[in-house]
Amino acid sequence: MALTDNEFGFDLAVDNPFVIFRLLAKIAHEKVGVEKALDLSRGDPGYGFAPNVRSRRFYSFLVNLDTAFNNFETHFKDRSKNSESEILAEMEKFARENYSAKMAGELLADFDEFLTKILKAAKNQGLEWRKFDALFELFKYSTVSGGTYHDPYGELIARVVVADYHSKNLGIPVKYSDLLFTAGASHAIGTFFKAFGEEGGGLLKKGDTAMITSPVYFPYLGIMEARGLNVICVSANPDTGQFDADAFEKLGDVKPRVIFLVDPDNPTGLNKNEESLQRLADFAEKTDSIIVSDEVYHSFHAGKKSILNFAPRRTIRIDARSKIERATGCRFGEFIILAEANKFISEKWREFLPAGMSLLEYLHDAKAPGGVLGEFRHTTFVPGPGQILSICHILLGAAERGKYTKIVRKNMQVWYENLGLDYPDNFYYSLLDLNSLASAEKQKIPAERKFLDLAERGVVLIPSNLFFSKEDRAAADRKNFARASLPNLTTEQVGEAARIIREYLAD
Repeated sequence: MALTDNEFGFDLAVDNPFVIFRLLAKIAHEKVGVEKALDLSRGDPGYGFAPNVRSRRFYSFLVNLDTAFNNFETHFKDRSKNSESEILAEMEKFARENYSAKMAGELLADFDEFLTKILKAAKNQGLEWRKFDALFELFKYSTVSGGTYHDPYGELIARVVVADYHSKNLGIPVKYSDLLFTAGASHAIGTFFKAFGEEGGGLLKKGDTAMITSPVYFPYLGIMEARGLNVICVSANPDTGQFDADAFEKLGDVKPRVIFLVDPDNPTGLNKNEESLQRLADFAEKTDSIIVSDEVYHSFHAGKKSILNFAPRRTIRIDARSKIERATGCRFGEFIILAEANKFISEKWREFLPAGMSLLEYLHDAKAPGGVLGEFRHTTFVPGPGQILSICHILLGAAERGKYTKIVRKNMQVWYENLGLDYPDNFYYSLLDLNSLASAEKQKIPAERKFLDLAERGVVLIPSNLFFSKEDRAAADRKNFARASLPNLTTEQVGEAARIIREYLAD
């Protein structure tokens, strides 16, 4: 996608911010060097944090074990349930022979914890598994090494673990049958629009009404506008993330077919509180709308309510392991559609679904390459290595997740402290109005120039004008808004970036 050829090299009013930040990063790298650039533009925590060490080490042990269990001479699929003790003995012998005594002991202890947690999750899901059942799900057909086509819904062992995780995190029962795995949250988002756009069921055709909050992750606005939808926005306060008491009343008699929500929010990093979520749920009930909720940052906030808690039968929830596990390259996300929602929405949208097919079944087929009828359904799985590595993160990564969350929280605090602003208790992202810190002279400088000047000083931010709805942009100038992604750098680097921004704007 080309940028506007003007005096700045881009135009904040029209150009895709995810293209602009690449130009800004290039400028920063040329001016100060790659190693000194302070890049806060990307949402990928992999630039500042590595994935969980314990779970990666354990996963490597699983792959190594797979070479012993599956090769030209033997295949795990041929094992029987009565060979459980023999398999565990072989595993211990393999560990002792291939690792130091200390490492073997640690890996075997991790394996015991891993299996114990899987069996507990399975029991919570109504499955009476023995250790052999978990071992079979791991090693059949070299699942752990990606040796076969996998279940397009997701491998059973992974869905059991993820469903149990969400049940605890959300405080409501989530069954493994409520899940459909995707190659990250973006695949789920794209699948939904493909399934129900003009190339699919036709629920969201050109001119049809859909609603979204503002400010919001730009690709949502971009894909909706590109499809010619009538986009209605409900504005949240960018300083608090909440809807005003009369926010929905101001919309009049609109009846959107779908309401898109991102919570916790991107780009502000703020959470919707229970009052705001209840207002949204009440509006969806009043207008008979369905909610698609992108909640990839929810896991950072223990005890936070989801819109799923308020509108369970009206919600299609999207989540992913990407951010919380610092593993965006795993491409491991999911739709969560509770049984009551699958039934309710399937009946409500019957005219937009193939005959006899449920919502979940249709999304299963639509996530395939090509059309929406699942022509390539057998290859639409999340690769086995990504699934198994991700459940290793979930089951063995609590300590490192806690450490990571604590460091990012410190980054947030240092960022606001060095900017001279109050910390609004957001997380991961910060939405900053550059003019709120600018001197009278700097306020006169075009916003494009500010982003360029900061890039030349080594600080890269993502311009956020287009994260706001057209209505919000018409009501007030948003060109000076920038999003900073605060897991991308060390705490010291975050503080340095904030100091550079503050000094530049105050000058």
